[in-house]
Amino acid sequence: MAESTEQYLLAGGAAELERLRLQARVWEPEAEAMLDRIGLQPGWHCLDLGCGAMGILGPLSRRVGAHGQVTGVDLDPQQLAAARAFIQEAGLTNVEIHERDAYHTELPRDAFDFVHVRFLLAPVGRDEELVREMRALTRPGGVMAVQEPDATSWNCFPPQPAWDRLKGAILAAFARGGGDFNVGQRTYGMWRQVGLDGVQGRAAVMALPPGHPYRRLPIQFATSLRQRILEGRLLTAAELDAAMAACEQIATDANTFIMTFIVTQVWGRKPGY
Repeated sequence: MAESTEQYLLAGGAAELERLRLQARVWEPEAEAMLDRIGLQPGWHCLDLGCGAMGILGPLSRRVGAHGQVTGVDLDPQQLAAARAFIQEAGLTNVEIHERDAYHTELPRDAFDFVHVRFLLAPVGRDEELVREMRALTRPGGVMAVQEPDATSWNCFPPQPAWDRLKGAILAAFARGGGDFNVGQRTYGMWRQVGLDGVQGRAAVMALPPGHPYRRLPIQFATSLRQRILEGRLLTAAELDAAMAACEQIATDANTFIMTFIVTQVWGRKPGY
C-alpha cells in the first residue's frame, strides 16, 4: 500500500503474493490473541488497511458476525484480486474489498469501531501520515491497532554469516525504500503520542520447527527485494545468490534453531466517547 503500487517496497510478483499468504496464515493465531485482548464485539464495523491477499479479514469477519461489517483496503491489483478470491472461497459475506490508498482512503471520518494496520509502516514508512488517517477513520471510543515487526529476534542458532548478511541486506533495503523493518520498536510511542486512551501492547515471536515454510522468509524477502538490493549495491548479484543458497541450506537443516522477528501489537481507544 502507498499512493501508487510502484512506491510500495514489496509490491508485485507471484513470489510476493505467496509470501503474504503464508505470512497471514503464520501470524493469524497471534492476531486472534490480540483481538481477544481488545474484545471485538458482534456488529462492529472494522477496517483492515493494506490488507493484501488476506490480512486479518477472516478473524475480523468471524468476530463481528452477520450484523457487522469488515472493509479491506489495498492498492495493488494482484493483492486485491487475491483478497476477493479469498473472501469468496471462505464465504465471508460480511467483508468488502476496496481499491484505495491506505494513507488517503477517502472513506467516511469517525466511521469505524476498529481500524487496523499490519506490516505497512515497515516497508512504506510515512508514520505520521498513516496514524493521522487511522485516527480520523476511527469513531470516538473506537480502537486503533497496529502490528509491525522488530528484527531483534530474527536469527538462527548457531549463528551463520550468510544469514546475517542476507538479513542485513533486507533491513538496509527497507531503509533505502523509506521504511523501517524495526518500526515495531516505535509503535507504542506513536500510539501514546496521538493521545489514545488505554494504550496497551503485546509481543509475539515464534520458534520455527524443522520443515516450517516460514524458515525460508529471508529467501522470500530477498527474492522480492532483489532489484533494490542490487541497485543499492547492498550486495553484488554473486554475493546475493550465494547468501540465498546458503540460507536455503540453513532453512532445511534440522539442527538449526530459527526464530521469527518480533511482531509488536499495540492498540488504544480514540477519546471522545
